[in-house]
Amino acid sequence: MRVFRYLFSMLCITTLLLHGIEISNNSQEQILLPSATLYIDDTQTLSIDKIQNKKFIPIYEEQIGFGYAPDFNVWIKLELTNPYNQKIKKVLEYTNPLTAFLALYNAKTQNLLYKGGISASSVLKSINPTFPVTLEAHETKVYYLKAYSSVTTLIVGLSLWDVDDFYQKESKYQFILALFFGAMGIIIFYNLFIYFSVREKVYLYYVLAFAGIIFHHLFYRGLAGLYFLSPSETMGVVKYATFIVAIPTFFLTLFTKDMLKLEQYPKLNFFLSSYLLIFTICTIFCYIFDLNNLRNLFSVILLVILFSITMYALLHQNRQAKLIMLGWVALLSSGSLMYLSSIGIYDIFQTFPYYVELALLVETLLFSLILADRLKELRLEKISSQEKFIRYQADEEDRLTELVAKKTSQLQVSVKEKDLLLQELNHRVKNSIQTIVSFLRLQIDETENEDMQQTLIHIENRILSISHLYSLLYAKHDISYINAYEYFSLLIENIQNTLHKEEITVKLNTDVALHSEVAVYCGFIINEAVTNALQHAFKENEEGIITITLTSIGKIYLLTVIDDGKGFDISIEYSSLGLTIIESLATYQLHGTLSIESKQGTELIITWEEKDE
Repeated sequence: MRVFRYLFSMLCITTLLLHGIEISNNSQEQILLPSATLYIDDTQTLSIDKIQNKKFIPIYEEQIGFGYAPDFNVWIKLELTNPYNQKIKKVLEYTNPLTAFLALYNAKTQNLLYKGGISASSVLKSINPTFPVTLEAHETKVYYLKAYSSVTTLIVGLSLWDVDDFYQKESKYQFILALFFGAMGIIIFYNLFIYFSVREKVYLYYVLAFAGIIFHHLFYRGLAGLYFLSPSETMGVVKYATFIVAIPTFFLTLFTKDMLKLEQYPKLNFFLSSYLLIFTICTIFCYIFDLNNLRNLFSVILLVILFSITMYALLHQNRQAKLIMLGWVALLSSGSLMYLSSIGIYDIFQTFPYYVELALLVETLLFSLILADRLKELRLEKISSQEKFIRYQADEEDRLTELVAKKTSQLQVSVKEKDLLLQELNHRVKNSIQTIVSFLRLQIDETENEDMQQTLIHIENRILSISHLYSLLYAKHDISYINAYEYFSLLIENIQNTLHKEEITVKLNTDVALHSEVAVYCGFIINEAVTNALQHAFKENEEGIITITLTSIGKIYLLTVIDDGKGFDISIEYSSLGLTIIESLATYQLHGTLSIESKQGTELIITWEEKDE
């Protein structure tokens, strides 16, 4: 009988050690899961009243992971005993902030005590879901904890804390996370500012990649649901967890391609671009078909590919590859360890709780240093480009100066040749006109008819008006313009010598330079006007004055021929060839206006505007 009692006592003690937990009164954290029991509800339908009849199995592990979104509910049975003579208050902490739903039940009353997880507010406003526990002196309580996760990872871990120690630990934990996020935010905003300054797309890739990492980490560490979003908003965002993981990985890939200048490795560039397309398609595929257990796999594969490509670039003496490699070591290790922790294989964060933050911060700083080096490289390239441009400008200026000098010399030779040709042409024309005039004079001498002689004299004077112009042009270097006074003086002298009207004085007033083409027309007009005045305006042997004036204001020219002779009736139409020639030249050649007034003598007025060539 005594042996039976001993065996029964040992069995009870063993059962208590396996499935019952005595609450410690010291400040040490108590890991509860090795002393708890577990039941998997594959039907996801069992409630608290039915679950108590199920057989729970021992766990023996400090933390157990079930991967992403398992299709079952996990029930944990805890038996807590207060061995002391006083009431004890503790904090029960569930050590994973990403579990979607938690419910803590009292086994005796079957009442729901607290809710937790992403879909419920934390009871004690902590990062991890927490539940207050109170036990009276020598009281034993049994609790059931229900956990499931439809989108996120399901990792179960339970700890029991003294209230003061828990808040001290929580304050320290949140302070370190605040420092981490603050440092990351400052680095990201600094590089965003640089992007707006230099407009280099690699800075934008950096900012988007690490902004995505920070956004993901806010949910991974539970700060998003604690401080920024309501439980419903948090669940709404977590549904897109596939993209929250994929987007920063995507932009990190673009960042790496740009920094390594992967175009210099065509095969690797093509391979990475192809996988990036496959990665995008698979990410969308995982989201549409709720393949949450695969959503991080493609990101991890992409990180491994990037690590391998960076290693290849490093071996081929790529300038940027060294720092990128160090960054990828940090990121790949943290990403891989986070993935292993999520699927429940290995949890390094039990030993190094801030390893992820440290790795991310190191990677951010390393990549920021790479960007700073890139900025330095861009500045050097800019300086080099400016120097090349300055040298090019100097060379181009010398080339253009030499070309201008060469072209100027050629033009000067051409102009000289042209001047010689024109002078020769003018000389030949002048000689030809003189020959014609000589023939006319011979004909005048042989002609006895006085009217015919006068007609031939008029023709001679008209031809000589052109001859005088060519004489002046031949004597000058500039054949475009001619001095009107010199030209008109020759015409007047020739007319007076021909008609022998010494008693008539012809006055000339002008200081205008005329274009050679216009001068020809003006010469004809003066020849006809003066000839008519000498022959018809005065009586035989009567003295008189003919005044010729040419002035200009800007491009407007005024030519007047005035005599103080007897005048004529301008209302009567005269069949004078001279007047017809004057009117035709003034109107159609000079494109001007002609007016004739005859009161005390005759006044002929012509105005025209010089046209642009």
